[in-house]
Amino acid sequence: MSATLAKGSPPIDPLRRPTAPGIAGLLPARWSAAFDEAAYRHEAARSNADLIPRPLAILLHMPPEGHPERLMREIELVARLFDRDRDATSLHVDATGTGIVAARDLEVLARSLDRHFHFGPQARRRFVVGVSARALRRGDLAACASLGFEHVRLAEGGAGPDTGRAIELARREGMHTIAVDAPIADHRAAEAVVDLRPDAVTFMFPEAATFESAWSDLEPLAAVLAAGGYRDIGLDHRALPWLDAAGPLRLSAVAGSAPPRQPDVQVDQVGLGIGAVSRIHDAVSQNFPDAERWQQALDAAGLPVWRGHVLDADEQLRMDVIGELLRTGAVSIDAIERRYGVDFHQYFSQELERLHGSFGGLIASTPGRLAATSQGHLALRIMAACFDRTGARPPP
Repeated sequence: MSATLAKGSPPIDPLRRPTAPGIAGLLPARWSAAFDEAAYRHEAARSNADLIPRPLAILLHMPPEGHPERLMREIELVARLFDRDRDATSLHVDATGTGIVAARDLEVLARSLDRHFHFGPQARRRFVVGVSARALRRGDLAACASLGFEHVRLAEGGAGPDTGRAIELARREGMHTIAVDAPIADHRAAEAVVDLRPDAVTFMFPEAATFESAWSDLEPLAAVLAAGGYRDIGLDHRALPWLDAAGPLRLSAVAGSAPPRQPDVQVDQVGLGIGAVSRIHDAVSQNFPDAERWQQALDAAGLPVWRGHVLDADEQLRMDVIGELLRTGAVSIDAIERRYGVDFHQYFSQELERLHGSFGGLIASTPGRLAATSQGHLALRIMAACFDRTGARPPP
């Protein structure tokens, strides 16, 4: 794969670090403890009242081994807030923080989730478990497979032997797809990961100082992925990619043999566990990040909501534009205008001027559609930053 920056195109800003898009309302500085349990309950009720309520995507942070009781209590309390006929279409269990997969705890929690939430048919749901590649033990993923988990995401999957061993275990123990999140220092380390043939890979590397220096990292990594038979290079396959606004620069791809999957665009993410993040209706929120306060809230029969923020109309609009660009590499201008009642070109006039001025031939547009070129897919996360909120704007 070859990609070149349009000749004469200036960087977005030589002093701006091209990190992930960071919508102002999604940055922790805007989140407030004034958003409490009552606010969370209010947003859940508003979500239920939608004409066509969004499906639920459940993100569960595993507790320390041997202590699932409080998390089961949280599952029950939160599930009561959502109408029973709302399908949960995905479940992502994050066990990376605990170091190991506690199979017995996971079985108890999976039964609790199944009892309190309504999961859609197996063919339409997606169960993912995230584990540390270096801490994975023989039999862990076989236990997950017996509970309906078919996909694994290996965190910290660098080029060392731990990743190769974890991928082999995952294949042997029934995982249908294997994704690797790999912190990468250079293209040789990237080649070593690609040689292991995971079904999906996300390279994460230190933040660059300018757009040009970021491009010097992106281009060789993309070439490694293309040579390894990967496709959709640059597209972010997570349902809510904007939630890691402060995260590192990322480059994702899927193997050519992997089945295509379009994630749910409109979902309510229900975060359960210590530090878990939710997006319910028009609000984002986070649980207490420390075990003590999280436990105290549940022991008092309350929800462990620490802080949150209600998105205004401008933030929702920007979030949709950024999310669509990261997921698909394009923005349907006509659909956005119908959804929000705005003139896209007028509302985003400054952003579009910056986008076209900075990226030249990496972006193509028509009156009804904005799309990255094949080379532009490498810079999606940098281009999406053009739609960040940069100052006070009138609501749409």
